Amino acid sequence: MRLDERPLVGDARARAVHGRSSGGDVVVLGGDAATDLLESLEPFALAHRAGVGDGHDVSATLRAAADAADAVDTVDTAGRTSGAPLVLVSHDLRISPVALLDVLDGPRDVTAAAVVDGPVTDLRGDGSDETPGGFAPARVDPVSRRITSVGTVRHVASDPTTYAAGILRVAAADRVRVAEVLRAAATSESAREPGMQAFDLALLAVVRDAVVPVVAVPLAHVTVERGHEQRQGAAGSAWQQRLRAASRGNDGVFSTHAIRPLSRRLTAYGLGRGWTPNVVTFASLLLGLAACALAAVDTRWTWVLAAVLLQASLVVDCVDGEIARFTRRYSPLGGWLDAVSDRIKEFTLVAAVAWVAARRGDDLWWFAIVVLALLAARHAEDFAYAMRHRALSTRPLASRPLDVPGDGGAQGARTVVPAAPTGRARVVRDIKQVLHLPIAERYLVMSVGLLVYSPAFLLWALGIASAVAFAWTQVGRLGKAATRRDRFRADHPDPTLPHLVDLAVVPRPTGRGRFAWQVPGLLVAVEAAALLLAAGRDPAAGAAAYAWLAAVCWHVYDNVYRLRETGSGTPHALVRATLGVEGRVVVLALIGGFTDRPAAPLLVGAVLLIVAYAAESARGWRAVIGSAPAGRATDAAVDGSTRQDGSS
Repeated sequence: MRLDERPLVGDARARAVHGRSSGGDVVVLGGDAATDLLESLEPFALAHRAGVGDGHDVSATLRAAADAADAVDTVDTAGRTSGAPLVLVSHDLRISPVALLDVLDGPRDVTAAAVVDGPVTDLRGDGSDETPGGFAPARVDPVSRRITSVGTVRHVASDPTTYAAGILRVAAADRVRVAEVLRAAATSESAREPGMQAFDLALLAVVRDAVVPVVAVPLAHVTVERGHEQRQGAAGSAWQQRLRAASRGNDGVFSTHAIRPLSRRLTAYGLGRGWTPNVVTFASLLLGLAACALAAVDTRWTWVLAAVLLQASLVVDCVDGEIARFTRRYSPLGGWLDAVSDRIKEFTLVAAVAWVAARRGDDLWWFAIVVLALLAARHAEDFAYAMRHRALSTRPLASRPLDVPGDGGAQGARTVVPAAPTGRARVVRDIKQVLHLPIAERYLVMSVGLLVYSPAFLLWALGIASAVAFAWTQVGRLGKAATRRDRFRADHPDPTLPHLVDLAVVPRPTGRGRFAWQVPGLLVAVEAAALLLAAGRDPAAGAAAYAWLAAVCWHVYDNVYRLRETGSGTPHALVRATLGVEGRVVVLALIGGFTDRPAAPLLVGAVLLIVAYAAESARGWRAVIGSAPAGRATDAAVDGSTRQDGSS
């Protein structure tokens, strides 16, 4: 199990171990480590310290280690404040070092455990349950990605969602606390349970202590074995499995089956030639803008070529994220660039199509404004709703005694990891994904509209699809809130919500209301309505109003990603300088009520907003780059697990 396992993917730089953790200590729990396990850990410069015991008597394993006079004991090793992480590994884990890169060489200094999804295979073949060992069921919160429950031979994990793979990386700052937890676990009644696996007990103890959050790091598409069970990965070498895992697993149907197979081929090519995520992002942006320029030319063949370039832009747009995940080179700036470039392409194409319609004598600027407002309102609401749930999911968990078998789940709750959806369940899941209208489906709708060579068809198709997606999410979320099935708690409000709304004078929502997450999208809709009224039936004014709203929506996206990536939103000074939504609505009312030619003032307002938002955004992101830790790459696209719009 070596890092040079062939066939390789990418060049040496793409496959490099960055050594961000500067080494560390490893404790193998439950027995003597196999040679292949130690070889898997070797690239990460870990000092090996094998645990004591045969994996069947955890009490003996942990106590013998604690009483040992030499330096190989588990508890003292954990308690050393060496400034390096501690890695706890199950002795029966078999895995390629390539699969461990995200756990042991990732840029985030957090306590994390590797997890794998099913299905898992019993390698014994006879279904016997006499031999202990294998993957432990675990429950992972879908929003915070924190492990909230672990099962063992004695303990139940209610509603488990995945399996603990058998490796736990403890951040240097958490080592002392973890040592205390392990010391208590060694003397617990659970430690004397027949068949108890040392690693399972250690992970359970840390999770139930609840002081040290344990983040789940999924090992997707890689082959992992533990004890008598195996989770088979994708076909090919470990590096080919890593390339497969670099594709997002929660994309929409069109992206999964049409776009990602193409993007992975291009990603493999780029990884061998030193491509960086940000360069790929700019290439995708240029392709998208070229498609917009061709659409503005207004001939059938330029529209066909525009449709092709738009899909090519989407393929390339997936590559930046795949390169970032493959090489672990992701940053807040990269995530922002990736997301904002997608918005620029969408906004510009809608504008180009509306421009062509106006030249043909059909004023569709009003409908372009409606489409833009739908896209931005939905994205703002998605983010606000997600952050509301994150505030609920990241609240401190209550610790639970180690010797209590249950984890506090509902009586009769499921205790096995559910199987992957098949047949009808998969079809239902795919339909739901399409209804959510992720970016690949949106680009598909726009490309079909370009092939039809009809501005009205493109805008109506995109508008109806966006309205259906907006209604789909609204009905579900409002239904849960109205019936109080949304786990809402007023004492755990979303701290980002006050910074997400662009209000200068009117009090901002605190997030303590059950429906407060609706406010950001509602404000976008209010400003869009004011723009429509101010522009009236003047096509030139409609174009200026679209530019105004595009500036506002770009600012919404910019603010969303700054909040998500850096934790800080737009300074209130900029909100006051741009009058806030309430001030701009008053200005629009004056323009519509007292000006016969609203195009000029609307255009002036749009230019002023663009300059103000662009200047402040550049200042804010320059500060982020300047404060980036030394050695941390700023080229990247953010991991897609939290992306609300389904982009790369």
